[in-house]
Amino acid sequence: MSVIAILLGLLLFSLVFQLCVSILSKRGLRVLMYHKLSDSDSDGLTVKVDAFEKQLSYLTKHDYQPITIEQLIQYQYRGTKLPDKPVLITFDDGYENNYTYLYPLLKKYGLKATIFLPVGFIGKSNFWDEGNEAIMNYERLKEMNSAFIEFGLHSFSHINYAGLTEEELIHDITECKKKLTEIAVPFVSAIAYPYGAYPREEERYAKFKEVLINNGILCGFRIGNKINKLPISDLFNIKRIDVKGTDSFFKFKIKMLLGRVKPF
Repeated sequence: MSVIAILLGLLLFSLVFQLCVSILSKRGLRVLMYHKLSDSDSDGLTVKVDAFEKQLSYLTKHDYQPITIEQLIQYQYRGTKLPDKPVLITFDDGYENNYTYLYPLLKKYGLKATIFLPVGFIGKSNFWDEGNEAIMNYERLKEMNSAFIEFGLHSFSHINYAGLTEEELIHDITECKKKLTEIAVPFVSAIAYPYGAYPREEERYAKFKEVLINNGILCGFRIGNKINKLPISDLFNIKRIDVKGTDSFFKFKIKMLLGRVKPF
């Protein structure tokens, strides 16, 4: 085989690959899940600031359009349009480092993100992990401009929803909404299930969803590592892509393309 034939083959492969990437990147809604940012450390829950900024730059350069949950709700319930290539950037737990690192970067790039708050731990630490990492206080939450940050619920006490009774679930949701309303912190009526846990058995899940709806919750987020088809058929089973601090930039790009690194 001649050199010219090899080069033409490589060029054709490159063009086909780029076409596939273009087609795949336009389908569905990607919901990215983060927790913590750090200028020095990285682990499963902690992404280094420079890596995160590189990811934001990638989203911008490839025309992904960060949206809010409120925009998603308007699309699902009222039929308003979403932008092309929508993506939700979400952070769980409301760590102080979200204020220190996330908020300035969102302002720098003109992007939006949602922070899911474990309401009972606001102004405290991540006691549920037996940790001592600071959670933002109410003053911090109120300082953050709603043009860049939206708040959702992450339970009151960072509790596993899979094993709650109906009464316990109602109490948890009620306490979340009551506390945030008292302190005048605006929030969207959406929940990210702590640990990604919720009842999986069909009848229990149906009852779980019924309780959420009856208590004013409009959508719920799990993990799942998949891209959501639009419109979303079950708003209480929205899947998120777990972005880890141990992910290479290449792995991040694959997750953006496919939702997960492993195809099955």
